Amino acid sequence: MKNNIMKITIITLLFTIFFFACTGKTGDTKQGVNNNDQSYKFPLSLKKEAEHSLELAYKFLQKNQFKDGSWKSHPAITSLVLYSLVEVPGYIQIDNLDDTIKKGFTYLEGFVKEDGGIYQNEYRNYTTAVALLAFSTYGQKEHKDIIENAKEFLIRFQCDESEGYTEKDPYYGGIGYGGDERPDLSNTQLALEAIKSADDYEEKYSKLISENAENMETEGTDTGLYWKKALIFLARCQNVKEVNSMDYRTEDDGGFMYETGTYTDDRSHSYGSMTYAGVKSLLYAKVDRNDIRITKGVDWIKNNYTVEENPKFGTTSLYYYYMTFSKCLYILGDNVITDANGNKHFWREDITKKLISLQNENGYWMNDDGRYWENIKDLATAYSVAALKYAFKGLESTDIK
Repeated sequence: MKNNIMKITIITLLFTIFFFACTGKTGDTKQGVNNNDQSYKFPLSLKKEAEHSLELAYKFLQKNQFKDGSWKSHPAITSLVLYSLVEVPGYIQIDNLDDTIKKGFTYLEGFVKEDGGIYQNEYRNYTTAVALLAFSTYGQKEHKDIIENAKEFLIRFQCDESEGYTEKDPYYGGIGYGGDERPDLSNTQLALEAIKSADDYEEKYSKLISENAENMETEGTDTGLYWKKALIFLARCQNVKEVNSMDYRTEDDGGFMYETGTYTDDRSHSYGSMTYAGVKSLLYAKVDRNDIRITKGVDWIKNNYTVEENPKFGTTSLYYYYMTFSKCLYILGDNVITDANGNKHFWREDITKKLISLQNENGYWMNDDGRYWENIKDLATAYSVAALKYAFKGLESTDIK
């Protein structure tokens, strides 16, 4: 009897720790950061400016929430706003923020389908991916089944043998919007990030409820087959002749393109948001940093480093670019990027300053280029909040001065 009580107490304590870790209330931890400039310190004054920027953004998003808990009555936009709010580190707290978040997730729960997807009608895979990212980042125990089922939904609709594809097909391993048979790198990288977030949630959860303590260190550590299939698609998206022999590849610059299958002027060249998304996905798939896919991709980043535009794509999808920029460079683990001319860039500061300079005094961001919905303030603001948070993610208090 005493042993059972002790076991329940330990599991309860562990779950409490897990809950707070997932919601960011115990602070973020540095994961895999390779500080390539040990003397680097993030300016405290800039951090305070960023905190004020986040506070303004939070208040804007809170004010723009509809009575039903949504943003723009759209589950995908709502998911991305919620994700930006629950991603860590948070740094600031405003009145009734928890209520805002809970109302949003209650709205999202209304779109959970019997097949495991989370969507309205169109963009089945895309909406499920961003919703899964929000739910798994939030990390609540009551959402365990939603998270597991949404993850399996995305894996089920990956282009593979079950849909009649073979490894020779340029679409193999990719994931599209849903409702069509054309995958692309943007949807694939969002789905992979959501699956990775769900993997992390499930691994932590399984450790808490495991009946066999000896297995707790190994559960959830294997790379799933869906990652191996995704790596085939990622290779088909990268402009590197050693890994991509498809005839639509006309460049060999190390960057990533949007779409496979056929050459188009708009989609087949390497550009910023896709290259950062591609490198990020390779790192999530545990590809070694010395692998040619990583080194070529990083070389492209160094050769095209900028926060003034989405390189090789201009103002199109600019805030999406800022978000993938921050995420990729955080995961890559270097505080300093040295460009092709030998100039050092402190990317955390660069992206923070740029976003602060672009923020409207009312707290939002907006792209005049309306392609991919970035003229919707709620969406561009969600991307920007996530980008700011990743600029601080992994920094300890001793890294700020």
